[in-house]
Amino acid sequence: MSAGRHGLPPLLSVFGDESGSFRKGDWQVIGVLFTTAPAADRAALAALRATYGYTREFKFSSTDITSLPYGLAVIDWFVNASHVSFKYIAKRGDDVDLARWRGRIPGLSPEEGFYNYTYMEVLRYNLPPTHRALITVDQQSRTKGNNLLTYLKTAAPTVRDVVDGDSKLDDLLQVADLLTGCVYGNLTGTTQGRKRSLADTLMRSCGMTSATHRYPKVGRDKVNAWIWKGNK
Repeated sequence: MSAGRHGLPPLLSVFGDESGSFRKGDWQVIGVLFTTAPAADRAALAALRATYGYTREFKFSSTDITSLPYGLAVIDWFVNASHVSFKYIAKRGDDVDLARWRGRIPGLSPEEGFYNYTYMEVLRYNLPPTHRALITVDQQSRTKGNNLLTYLKTAAPTVRDVVDGDSKLDDLLQVADLLTGCVYGNLTGTTQGRKRSLADTLMRSCGMTSATHRYPKVGRDKVNAWIWKGNK
């Protein structure tokens, strides 16, 4: 590990996104993308955009015939970028008792409080002690008045800051959306052909039989799945 400026630990950039809900019959997935070279990654993604002539925001939920080739190329880029990793936590709504979270975090509904706690969990479990972390959260990932940014600053002593990001303007947030969407699509058995193609490609490329597979062939340092069970 090489030290950062002024002898500080190197900086790790983290980009978070979510998909789903805690409703019965659904899954809530929170995924975080880790990289030590965000500027180089954005340049690589810009080059992919140019190659595929793709200029719009990429959203897994809006995958269509024009975005699919770019999405498949991004998955290939992710799998081969050795310094980039993806970690996620998935909670099935059937396993969640939100009543236990009533009043746990003042000012938030049980669902909001449990959502914040779940986001905290995936960060605490995966943030390395060797790096300072700058965390960017998609500003659409929470309701107005939710104190998620402040809350996540306590995730670990290595957290340098937690900031809002606009996915429309940030290709790395869009990668987090893509990968998180693929996991959600696999868990919920999406039947939409193009979404299914993306989800199946990610699973196959990572050597995973499904999104519940905890030991992918690419290694848990690359992709780490936490399938939560039980109530908190």
